[in-house]
Amino acid sequence: MERLRNTQQGKSIFDDETKSSTVGKKAGDPSATTPEVSYAPQTSTLKEHMARALDPDPRWRIRYQKRKIMQMHRSGREPTKEELLLQRERKVVSHSPPVPTSVKKLTMLSRQIVGKTVDEAIVQMKFSKKKIAREVRYELEKARDLAVVQRGMGLGKHTGEVFETPKKIKTKDGRIIEVQDPTRLYVDESWVGAGPWRGMRVQYHARSRMSGMWKPTTRLAIVLKEEKTRIRLHDERVEKQKKAKPWVHLPNRPVTAQRPYYTW
Repeated sequence: MERLRNTQQGKSIFDDETKSSTVGKKAGDPSATTPEVSYAPQTSTLKEHMARALDPDPRWRIRYQKRKIMQMHRSGREPTKEELLLQRERKVVSHSPPVPTSVKKLTMLSRQIVGKTVDEAIVQMKFSKKKIAREVRYELEKARDLAVVQRGMGLGKHTGEVFETPKKIKTKDGRIIEVQDPTRLYVDESWVGAGPWRGMRVQYHARSRMSGMWKPTTRLAIVLKEEKTRIRLHDERVEKQKKAKPWVHLPNRPVTAQRPYYTW
């Protein structure tokens, strides 16, 4: 039981209550000879009890995991590469509510944050002159908090996963960056989509004519991943380049599809 109680890592908000319930009374205390029966529920720090208190519906999660494992065994197939990557690499997808702006305006900011780390993207939106940048900054902070709290991402410094020497990698857009914390969060994807109309106002024209001007809304989606994904992609590109055969200008193959006239 004592071994199971120490399964939690670091300090907990229940430390004071746990210590007060376990510490005994002094030997000279006269009340020590008369044990008191307390029917108040004590705080349990067991891993299963903590998970049941923090997870809104842990039994549903356990049933879902069992059902998926049973489906995989019944199919009799090996897990695909995508399924294995989902088990090893974590990501979080955050969708924003309808934002009062157009797709054209929000697309520029969405392209600006792709490929940057979360901290760098937040700084970019903090000093941006665009009015809608504050909404993008709020969504970045919300996605970052969800990644840390729900998925346990970005905790490499606390778990000791930091590299001793920074590792240089090349991103898919051609930039060379240094990575020291493989769990650092970065914006892998970001896209926008049209939302519902939030109203209409009348626009007046010449010759007693008028038309409706619709007020648009836009939704923003952000995908956050860890640097482990970019390191893996970099290693795969390097390995593919090593296995590539030398390029031949005129390979030894038969000439086909010849015509007596030009194709243009």
